[in-house]
Parts: sequence; C-alpha cells; structure tokens
Amino acid sequence: MPLAVLCLLYGLWLVMDTPAYVESMIVGGTILLLFVWLFIQFVPRVFDFVMGAEEEQLPSAVRRTSTIGARELLRLVCMLAIGRGIFMLGAFLWSLYLNGYTETVFEIQHIWADHLYAGRIISIANKGYALEAADLTGKYYNLLFPPFYSLIVRLLSPFYLSSIRAGFFVANINAVLSGVVLYLLVLHDSDRRSAVRAVWYYAILPPSFLLTCTIPASTFLLLSLLSVYCARRQYFVFSSVLGAMAALTERVGIVLVIPLLLEFFNAMTKEYRSLEEVTWRFYLKKGLVGATFILVPLGFMAYLIINRLVGGSFFTYVGYLEELYDSRFALFYRVCGVQMEKFLDAYRIYDASRAYGTYLPNLLFAAGSLVLILAKGKELRVSYIAYFVACYAAILSQTGIMDAPRQLFCCFPIMMALMRLTKKRWVDLLMSLLCIAGSVVYLGMYVAGWQVV
Repeated sequence: MPLAVLCLLYGLWLVMDTPAYVESMIVGGTILLLFVWLFIQFVPRVFDFVMGAEEEQLPSAVRRTSTIGARELLRLVCMLAIGRGIFMLGAFLWSLYLNGYTETVFEIQHIWADHLYAGRIISIANKGYALEAADLTGKYYNLLFPPFYSLIVRLLSPFYLSSIRAGFFVANINAVLSGVVLYLLVLHDSDRRSAVRAVWYYAILPPSFLLTCTIPASTFLLLSLLSVYCARRQYFVFSSVLGAMAALTERVGIVLVIPLLLEFFNAMTKEYRSLEEVTWRFYLKKGLVGATFILVPLGFMAYLIINRLVGGSFFTYVGYLEELYDSRFALFYRVCGVQMEKFLDAYRIYDASRAYGTYLPNLLFAAGSLVLILAKGKELRVSYIAYFVACYAAILSQTGIMDAPRQLFCCFPIMMALMRLTKKRWVDLLMSLLCIAGSVVYLGMYVAGWQVV
C-alpha cells in the first residue's frame, strides 16, 4: 500500500504539476525507483528483527572486544583533533590561493562563523527567539532553528567572553566526540579494523568540515550516535533522554524514536523467549521503559511550543521557510526533481555558486546515499536502515533544501555502509581518494563564499 500510494502520487505530480524539464521527471522517477527497491528489501527484515528471528552476526572473539583502553581512546581523540586542524589549515590555504595573504592562519578562523545559518544560531544564544529586526516587525526568523545547541553556547559564553568562540569550541569538541562514539558503536557490532575505517570516512567525507562551523550539526550527530549506542547497550531510558535532546537540536531528530523502538522490541522479544515463566512484573517493567520513548517526540514538541509562544503558531517556522527560501513540503522524489530544475536554471544563467555549490551536491548525496544503502543494506542492522529511511524522507521533505549533504552526512548509517563497501583494499583506496578530492573542492567552495551549507 505505501508503495502504491507513492507511485500514484508520482503520477499525479507529472499530470497536475508537470516539471519544466524532462530531466526533473527522470531524476524524480529514479529516486522513487531506488527508494521502492530499498523498501521492498527492508520491510520483511523489520518483522524478523522485531520478532527476534534475525540473528546478529558478530565477528569472532579474537577480532572483537567491547572494551577500549585509555591509550587507544587518547590516540583516537588526537587523530580526530588533528583532522579538525587539517580542515582549518585547508581553509587558510584556500583563502591564501583565492585572496592572497590577507589574514594569518589564526585570524582566518572567523570563516567558521560565516556559515549561512551561524548568525541566527548565535543570535538565539545571545538574545533568544523574541528578537525581531527593526524593519521586519513581527518577524522572528530565529524560530527557524531549535534551541538546544544555542542553549549550550549561551551557558559557556561567560567562560569564553564571546558566543562565537563558545560555539566554535562546542562544535569542534562535539565533532571529535562524535568520531569516538561512532568508533564505539561500530566496535560494538563489528571489529576494530571496521571501526577505524568508519572513523576514517567520517573524517574525510566532503561535508565533514562543516562540523567545524558554529552550527548544531556536530552536536546533533553526537546526541544521535549516543542515543543509538545506549539503545544497543540496552540502556533505553538514557537513549530516550538523549533522543529528546537530539530532537531539540535538529528537527530531523524526532525520527530517532524509530530505531530506538526497534531495538527495544528486539531486546524485549529475545528476553521474553528466554523466560521460563512470564509474570506481570515483566510487562510492567517493559511498559515503563517503553513509555520513556515518548520523550523523543516531546523534545520536538518543545520546539513547536516555542514557535507557538513567540510566533503565534506551532508551525511558524514553516511559513518562514517558504518566505525566505521558497520552500514547501513535498515528497522526497519531488524534492529531487525540484532540485534538478533549480540546478538547470542556475546552470543556464551561469550561476556556478548555486549550481555546483548547492544543487549538484544535493542531488549527488540524495542519489548516492540511496545507492550506498541499497548496495550494503543487507550487512547493516535493521534499526540503522530504519533510521536512514526515516531520515531520508524527513530531510528531503522541503523543496528549498540547501543543506542535504550535511544533513545526510549526519545520518550515521551512511558511514557504516561506506565502511562495509570498502572492505577490499582497492575499493578503499579509490573511495578514499574520491572523498579527499571532494573534501578539498567542497572546502574551497565554502571558503570562496559559495552557498555551501
């Protein structure tokens, strides 16, 4: 039924709101076909997973251990910190190439606060949501962003004498910690070599440098990874609290409730089958734990309440998205079709900044992530695929989206699928070279002032 509805809506889109370009129809149809293929492979596994029928495949005890030593952890943190430093040095080198020597390597760091969204996010930390421009009475554009990251920045600002410095510190510390938690999560499911490879691609994928900017990306990635990691360790109450924080950091965080529920039902089913006698205490305990998952949507509800109190409507931010970015709600394949239209329009008027800095990366990541999950989805845990599917639909739900590469990058199953794809050395080498080259080019676009968000 869901697939029939999607195909029917695709047909209605072509008939009732025919795209301006045939290429848009082809891109939308291709994305829909890939999604349908993934959906058909994925749904049967969900039922097996929830009923405990799908067995977890773990490496041998010789290759896998759930413990991590202090020296190993310190080495990992140092490598991730060096990776952040390389991005900062790369920004200086690009600035030197594009503009000549105008700033030192330390002075150029203001570039991370020049992100398109950074100004409003820091504004929330300084002045809250009630701020309105003098010439825009009644417009509270800060409502476009949830508050949790800005709240952390505000709490740390007195120690750094500047919200921008505090935001830079939080973004980079959380970027390093995200790599550590990703390592732990992969290590819990696989071996050390795979965990190292996952962190490697986390560090070199093109959108990775955006985690250095004073925006909530690294904080959201850290909270989502921690939430799923706690669920894998069956600390479900903690995972719910962390999921609520993630939903209060980025709107897409609400979909974390799906992998958490799948992990919970999988663990509960296995425990149920292992008991000789099931008593009312079992149902009471599981019911109370399961009830905590309501915290995740409540985190998003808190953001909607802020919209209601400040802007007068629970969905004030939706109106602002349409007003500022000409963005409307649509299904993912239609969004990709619109992105293709915008790419062709920008290409025809020689607007390289929008064509190659915004729309082309959006299309590449939208199609590439689906292909990647399709290729290696059978080797991933069902809850991770469920998270990707829900994230994909939620991220690509606005026609005016500009930050799809960054948001999809923060959907961690993509890094896990890439890790599975690169088991062979020649594939690993080829993908590493492509990612490094892409990172250099993408960073150059950002330093040049293109719309890389």
